[in-house]
Amino acid sequence: MKYAGIYLSKVMMASLFLVFQNGLAADIEVMTQNQYLGADLTAVITATSQEEFNTAVIDALKQVNSNNTPARIEALAELIAKRNPDLVGLQEVYAVGCLDPYETGACTDPEIAGAFNDHLALTLAALNGAYETAAVVVNLNVPGIPFYLDGNSLPAYLTILDRDVILKHPGVESSVVDYSGVCSKPSADGCNYQFILGPISTPYGDIFVERGYVGVDVTIGGKDYRFVNTHLEVKDPPVPPELQAAQAFELISVLGATTPPERSLLLVGDMNSSPADAWPGTPYSQFLSSGFTDAWTMRPGGVEGLTCCQLEDLSNHKSILNERVDLIFTMEPTQKIKKARVLGDKVSAKTPPHGKGLWASDHGSVAAGIEFY
Repeated sequence: MKYAGIYLSKVMMASLFLVFQNGLAADIEVMTQNQYLGADLTAVITATSQEEFNTAVIDALKQVNSNNTPARIEALAELIAKRNPDLVGLQEVYAVGCLDPYETGACTDPEIAGAFNDHLALTLAALNGAYETAAVVVNLNVPGIPFYLDGNSLPAYLTILDRDVILKHPGVESSVVDYSGVCSKPSADGCNYQFILGPISTPYGDIFVERGYVGVDVTIGGKDYRFVNTHLEVKDPPVPPELQAAQAFELISVLGATTPPERSLLLVGDMNSSPADAWPGTPYSQFLSSGFTDAWTMRPGGVEGLTCCQLEDLSNHKSILNERVDLIFTMEPTQKIKKARVLGDKVSAKTPPHGKGLWASDHGSVAAGIEFY
């Protein structure tokens, strides 16, 4: 795996040979979108007592409830529908559930009941058959956290499932990339990274914040592609930046060892790493040094393309996106990037009422049309 950069260079040379041999251009539209849970879980994972943990869980549920997941997912789906990309990489595709075996009434409490939703089900319903799930990797998976609302002596149980998902049009044939030969932690259709945040000790046991990657092979416009979606760990304290760097290295190694030279490799996701990151070995710098091209840099006009982040409660009037971490990478030499755009960063894209609701996510989505030689 440590020779991933050399291997990827060979892949690129082989792709160049095929390009000049065929002499044909092919187009594909892709998109990456972080859907956002609707709350920051830092207070939950850093709580040190049962009381503090319970308060943090309930506060997070209240925040998700206030952030109106159904309306946000509707707005995010509208961005996809309007752009109509061939393939979409989604991150933070949460399913938040509630179990109430003791009939405490907690799951239907109006202050938190709106937090319990399945992002993927809502997304597919809003897209009304225009897209279907091509592949999924399961990341954070918490089967049951007890929590107590005021006045309840018995708990209800919170379930949390975080996924990265690839969507495609129903008419596009695809196959899930089998990474089992190089993956030590298979998860659904993809893999989880070896290096993750955790174990995080809580009053109810350890939590592991898994991150992962998933890929599909497709043929569009007569050209063969491998499309990979990922979500790397954050780099903010108390999380050490070396963690996301290790995940990026693992991903580059896996892609280098498994990508056939006849397939054009496209990598999208929330990398939590931007061109502005200055510390050595950043994921962004690793991708570039391994032969990837940041598609946004080929966009004419010098637009910054900022994608992160709005306020946690999504209530800020004007966009405050200040870094570019949601990225589209290509491996094969690219002739032209067409209509590369950040979507969902305008006030007009907020949830209803028009221009006065919430931002659909704390991230902007990114879409691009890619034309190869």
